[in-house]
Amino acid sequence: MAVKSSKKNGGKKLLQSRLQIGPTTNLTKCTKCGMTYSPSVIDDTTTHKNYHEMHLKGKKWPATWGLGISLPSSDGSTALTPPSSSSKRGISNTKAERIVMVRSDHQPEVRTTLHILDIVNDELHAPHNENEFWCRPNSNGKAFLYVKEDRAVGVITVELLKPERCRWMIYEDRSIVDGVEPRFILGVSRIWVCRTQRNKGIATKLLEAARSNTIYGKTIEKWAMAWSQPTDSGGKLASHYNGVRHKSGKLLIPCYI
Repeated sequence: MAVKSSKKNGGKKLLQSRLQIGPTTNLTKCTKCGMTYSPSVIDDTTTHKNYHEMHLKGKKWPATWGLGISLPSSDGSTALTPPSSSSKRGISNTKAERIVMVRSDHQPEVRTTLHILDIVNDELHAPHNENEFWCRPNSNGKAFLYVKEDRAVGVITVELLKPERCRWMIYEDRSIVDGVEPRFILGVSRIWVCRTQRNKGIATKLLEAARSNTIYGKTIEKWAMAWSQPTDSGGKLASHYNGVRHKSGKLLIPCYI
């Protein structure tokens, strides 16, 4: 409690009190999800609980949501399959692992995917204003999710590219190659897998699903897929997936701006 003194009424000393309720807020950082929050603030603990679960385990995803895609085969090809809700026998898809394409005209699917992308952008320190391009009317973008045990544990968003956006990036220093105008077809805007499911090939399966199902009836070549603002982990994925070794010895990654 803070006390302030003053003199009024003929010099009589008066006291004014200001009460401070509760201890000073102490912040802590979760060692598993990386979020900083205050354990003494209810809103903070609730936010951390939701963020922690999403970050480590993914987001709950009903079996009837999304347009099902067969998992990539040994040759990397995939194929669209009807969503489980359209089964003639009415049997839900109960596979432990599956890939789905988010339907832009199904708002619950879109809202949940956008929520996932908010978490993704927080982790990647990426802009949040690029979340919705794939679900806008007449968009040429797509969003695919990797669902495991009824939870969306991975996501990729892609868009068809115009030639003027395509560039080569030098992997070692992240610089753009000047004076060269490559032609790529598909841009990877975001790709993410929750922490407990990483290093299991899920990101590669999402890439394969995207290049086989973004343009109807056509599989896009690996070299024609470009990356947007790759992080360190994204850069490693890109370098292994479709990086190109230049005659100078530099490793080039297809990217877009």
